[in-house]
Amino acid sequence: MAGNKPCGPHKELTSNTAVRITQCTCGMLHVTMNQNGVTVRMNADQLRNTWAGVKAAIDRIDDEPIPSFGSSISN
Repeated sequence: MAGNKPCGPHKELTSNTAVRITQCTCGMLHVTMNQNGVTVRMNADQLRNTWAGVKAAIDRIDDEPIPSFGSSISN
């Protein structure tokens, strides 16, 4: 939690079939993955960096052929 403030009411920022993002009165963003219900709390900068990483992965997926099941994944 930001500044040790307790979490309070949430304002929904966005929601779709994959994710729901809300902001708490303490300032933290709550990112909930709808498929498994996992919620990650992060500040705005962490969300921006997470999005940059997800976007980079999407760009690679779109630019590269899908590997066969026999291949290994490299980082």
